[in-house]
Amino acid sequence: MNAKGIFTIPLLAWAMAPLRAQMVTPRGLDVLSGTSPQIEMGIQGFLVFPQGDLRSTVNGKTGFQVGAHGSLGMAESSEWRPRIDYTRLDSGSSTLSSGSSATTIQAVSLGLDYLAYLGTSRRGLYGFAGANLAWWYGQDRDSGTTRETYPGLRVGAGNRFGQAFSLEANLDLSRFRPSAGTESRLTLGAFYKF
Repeated sequence: MNAKGIFTIPLLAWAMAPLRAQMVTPRGLDVLSGTSPQIEMGIQGFLVFPQGDLRSTVNGKTGFQVGAHGSLGMAESSEWRPRIDYTRLDSGSSTLSSGSSATTIQAVSLGLDYLAYLGTSRRGLYGFAGANLAWWYGQDRDSGTTRETYPGLRVGAGNRFGQAFSLEANLDLSRFRPSAGTESRLTLGAFYKF
């Protein structure tokens, strides 16, 4: 082997080392595009304003939603956000204005949202759309409990203020029971990323 060949292999290995290191790290998932995804975790809390059949079921009372999420930023202006949420709405009285008994509606949902930012640094205004699967649990003081599972859709907009804090408004569309069970809710809340 000549002197040129002896130096070529170590030189090539040295030049490839940063690429190889990037391939084996979690932040190096997007090697071909030259960008590394940014992975973040956080929590969220929302006020829930029920609409449609859900509104009449809980006597128009406002509920709450809490959860946790991850964020996988794949480009400078977009990210994927897997999330888990717990939602609770309660009619708040023993007898509703319709004459039926009080009802508590709860749900646990798993979802995935796609966020598109107007800027290029995953900050500022953004819009999003997503899908989820919700496990609904209804408790009526007269008729007992019901359990249902339905898919849902979400659309909304928000503003991310710096690295950690976002405010968001969205509309969730789904069902919570087989008959007269159209579920739509407006939610207003905040996200905090660690």
